[in-house]
Amino acid sequence: MEIFQIRDLVQAMDGELITGDPNLLVDGVSIDSRTIHKGEAYFAIKGKRYDGHNFIKEVVNKAASVIVYSNKNLKSFARFSKFPAMVKTDNTIVALGKFAKYYREKFKNVSVVGITGSNGKTTTKEILFSILNNKGKTLSNKGNFNNKIGLPLSVFNLTSQCQYAIFEIGTSLYGEVEILSSILMPDIAVITNIGFSHLEAFISPEGVFKEKKVLFEKVKENGCLVINNDDRFLRTIIDVVGRRKIITFGLNCQADVTAENIKLFPNQTVFNIYFNKESLEIFMPVCAKFNIYNALSAGACALGLGLSLRDIKAGIESFSHPKMRMEVVYVKNGGVLINDTYNANPSSMRNSIDAVLQSYPCKNVNLVLADMLELGNKSDEYHFELGKFIRDKKINSVNLFGDIIFNTKIGLGDNKNVFYSKSLDEFLNNLKNIDIDENSVFLFKGSRGMKLEKIFTKFYDFLER
Repeated sequence: MEIFQIRDLVQAMDGELITGDPNLLVDGVSIDSRTIHKGEAYFAIKGKRYDGHNFIKEVVNKAASVIVYSNKNLKSFARFSKFPAMVKTDNTIVALGKFAKYYREKFKNVSVVGITGSNGKTTTKEILFSILNNKGKTLSNKGNFNNKIGLPLSVFNLTSQCQYAIFEIGTSLYGEVEILSSILMPDIAVITNIGFSHLEAFISPEGVFKEKKVLFEKVKENGCLVINNDDRFLRTIIDVVGRRKIITFGLNCQADVTAENIKLFPNQTVFNIYFNKESLEIFMPVCAKFNIYNALSAGACALGLGLSLRDIKAGIESFSHPKMRMEVVYVKNGGVLINDTYNANPSSMRNSIDAVLQSYPCKNVNLVLADMLELGNKSDEYHFELGKFIRDKKINSVNLFGDIIFNTKIGLGDNKNVFYSKSLDEFLNNLKNIDIDENSVFLFKGSRGMKLEKIFTKFYDFLER
């Protein structure tokens, strides 16, 4: 982060300087009393399970330059003689966002990319990062730093040395995309797809579309929209275009950026990328046909920023696949475990199952599935439909863990190769009893809250022993 004055902070978030020197320089922002450094600004964030106001004394002892707070009961500062400034605001999370917006506006020469969508946004971000970072210093938000707290903190990592910045935008409530994209004011944006995600809030894909498309509305008027032409919702977007440039991508419908000659392998996907009658063969170091969409969306963004197909090829072929997303692990006996446990919804479940079957057509595929969460009042129905989807597939065994996923068992019907349990120990023992050899493939997938990655690790350790 680049240095700023306290007066900048106060002005940006419409705060009230209670005490301290407005001209004092600050060189960082933190919300964590455990990791804050001397000279940084501390925002006392109040969450569901914690309140940052309870750690102000600790922050003072670490010589923070300024503390942003909202607790009306915090009236006496006499016992905190070390710190130079206190700024009061109505809501520290809102204030954090306002200051991030102010800070982002300082970097007019940085090309900012916004990415959202129901599936594939993190992989798209990582592929695009690999492409752009080969051309110039590139910033991206890490892990799950894509919400009302994480994204502003990521924006503060911008410096004048950055040429590009990529920000993934997550959402689980109406209005979040508008808040976050208003902070970013992206030069270019992509919505990877519209699917069955966070339906507790959005009810249906139509609701998801209504929320996600706001990102396009916040792209600068002279910016660029990257549109998935294969998505029935996204290809209808015309009312938010304005003077913005459009680059489309897809496999099934006519598009600017597309792929042909697709070959799927267990650890690699090979295809030809096409743009403006130019074509290059790409060897992407991950499996699954759906990752071609991620590569095409990232490539279309790069083209919108003026890069070439050769730049895109180099970036796609050298990117590192995110953890817990179709992550392939081999065990001693030659079996394959695929860790796709980062998250799950009805769309991504089907995509992952199909991807494994396509990549391992001659193997014995075993599904290890857990509940899909945040699907609203149709959750039982979506789980039941998943069972029907699996029913006619060539599957060696289906192993189900959780409460809601019992509906998947019902959807599968009378099948002797289906094992269901709500008990972690019983579920793990069922997995251990499956005959495993060099022809065995196990796909682990479930919502993040189910912590299926822990079962994956225990099963892997068992096989290695």
